[in-house]
Amino acid sequence: MSCPNCNKAAVRADWPGYTANCRECLARGIANGPEYWRSRQDGTLRDEYKAALRTIWGDDWKAGHNAVKTAAARMDALRTSPQGALL
Repeated sequence: MSCPNCNKAAVRADWPGYTANCRECLARGIANGPEYWRSRQDGTLRDEYKAALRTIWGDDWKAGHNAVKTAAARMDALRTSPQGALL
C-alpha cells in the first residue's frame, strides 16, 4: 500500500481518512457503507450495492465486489484484535 490513509487503515480498524481516487480507500468506504451492510445482512447483491460498485469499477464491478469483501474482512479482523480496535 502506498496510500497514507490505507497505511493507517491497515493498523486501525476505523481509520476515518480516505484518499480520492485510491481504489483501496474506495473499497474500504463502500465496505463501511449502508449499501454493503444491507447486502451483507441479506446475503444478496442488492441493486444499490451493485450501483455503487459500478460507479467506481464499471463493467469490472465483480472485481470491486472482491475488493470490498477483502476490505471488510480486514476491518473485521482488526475490530476483533485488541490492538486494531484501540489505536
